[in-house]
Amino acid sequence: MTDVLFYDFDFNLLADFPRFISLNITQNYCGFGTAELHFSIAESEIITLLENNPYMFFTAGDNSAIVTGWKIGEDIAVFGRTPEWLLIKRGVKAFSQTGATAEVIARYAVSLAAGDCIALGEFAGLGAAQSYSTDKVRVLYDVVCEVLNTQNLGFKVEPDIEQKKFVFSVYSGQESLCLISPSNRTAYDMTFTVEKQDMVTKSGWYERKFTDMGGWDAYNNSPSLSDSQTSNAYTFYEITSETYYQSGSKYYPVERFGCNCPKGSYLYSDTPDGKWKVTNVKPDTIWIYIGNSEVSGARRWDAVLNGTKTATEATAEILQKKRRDSSQTEVKSIEYGTDYNLGDIVRVQLEFGNFKKAEKKRVTSIDFYYDVDKSGVTPTLSTMEG
Repeated sequence: MTDVLFYDFDFNLLADFPRFISLNITQNYCGFGTAELHFSIAESEIITLLENNPYMFFTAGDNSAIVTGWKIGEDIAVFGRTPEWLLIKRGVKAFSQTGATAEVIARYAVSLAAGDCIALGEFAGLGAAQSYSTDKVRVLYDVVCEVLNTQNLGFKVEPDIEQKKFVFSVYSGQESLCLISPSNRTAYDMTFTVEKQDMVTKSGWYERKFTDMGGWDAYNNSPSLSDSQTSNAYTFYEITSETYYQSGSKYYPVERFGCNCPKGSYLYSDTPDGKWKVTNVKPDTIWIYIGNSEVSGARRWDAVLNGTKTATEATAEILQKKRRDSSQTEVKSIEYGTDYNLGDIVRVQLEFGNFKKAEKKRVTSIDFYYDVDKSGVTPTLSTMEG
């Protein structure tokens, strides 16, 4: 059991509650967590505290949470979010960073949008150089999570009671030597699941939008175009003048790229080789097949993607439609802070009879619980992609 201390946003101590029914706080590696604190209905002073102080946070040991609501019934339930949630309450203006690490970009965004209430902690020097830009106002929390997730980094916002400020910092989980397995007596209730319903064999259809290149003067070939150029692929021009030659009093059409080019029609290419064609209907979209499958017959499973895509987007989405392996396990006999920390990578050995499979998993969240009789820690292990 630990005391629960309530503070206002000026970091003044408002109340100390050594007695409560239960407390659960979940911390996440790259994001905010949740909190739920229960008091006996007899603790009427907590109701007065909640009603009279609209902005509060509480601490319990090394954990803390912003008070976001409460419910009074058979007991008094106080709900909260860990301080990382404060980043949701700020918008960050458009900005760009070139050649900066994910940590530098995240720290810049926080200082830009919340520098008046959240200080920057010690610089950790994490992440590789990258470029980032946003052309509109965005939620600060979304920007920070987006930037750090690309490099598997985590962040935290913690109250510094002595300095009377919230502090933002970036950190990285470490590779742990901890082995979680039934034979090591650190795992139980283990399951392994394979899901293939959404799997395709690297092939499928996507809808691509033609690129409108503007007008084209067929008579003068302006802008100057050539046939069968890959840069022509999936583009079109509106023909603003037609080609012709005069013989006596008559005019005869002249072909461009093997096509008659009447004014008001459209020059377009619907193939990767950039071969020009002409149509009277304005090109809009085209369905394209990505044929990267290494198998044939009934073994070839294609995707049909929704919405218009670029080739890069379609290929990436198709590659995500693959076999999904997942495993779950309960852990025991390992100690938070000694064997693992939030964000760490641990080794998991799946064992089912003669079937064995080694995995690496990241500790993506940790649930801390306290009640009258006991307290404990439960980690959540998430499969790492790639």
